Amino acid sequence: MLIQLCYTSTKRESKDLMADLSSILTEAIRSNQSQNICGVLYYARNSFFQCLEGEKETVENTFAHIKNDPRHTDIEVVSLKEIHEISFKHWSMKYVQKNKMVDQFFKSKNLKFFQPKLLNEKEIAEFITCLIQAEMASIDQKKSKKVPLKRKIIHTSTSENHLS
Repeated sequence: MLIQLCYTSTKRESKDLMADLSSILTEAIRSNQSQNICGVLYYARNSFFQCLEGEKETVENTFAHIKNDPRHTDIEVVSLKEIHEISFKHWSMKYVQKNKMVDQFFKSKNLKFFQPKLLNEKEIAEFITCLIQAEMASIDQKKSKKVPLKRKIIHTSTSENHLS
């Protein structure tokens, strides 16, 4: 049976946020890939939101491990349900960076900022959709900023000719 487990937690105080995030992501990707778990992670305002999907026993074991991680406190399951298919099958663990789409989502719920513990089950599902859309928009934006190699060569040649 496939399940989706979403939880929130508070980050414990530490000196190096980026090192902690990097460590959490590295461990999650390695562990999730080996156990066929998919997931998404969002961090803002000292709070984590993570959603895990996979086989029930595997996800529950992973979550038990997370609950013992000293980098988290105030861990609370905000959604647990059976699913028929994985929402983010290409993400062993995707970190979605802080962005305006997420800020707008919480404002649309009459929340001033990222407060995942205050979302109900329906809003959690909407938030997951928002995270997927935010990541896809980020990918599209990165693709549109790339200049094809041919264009660079032509532009460089033209510029050099113009300068001569």
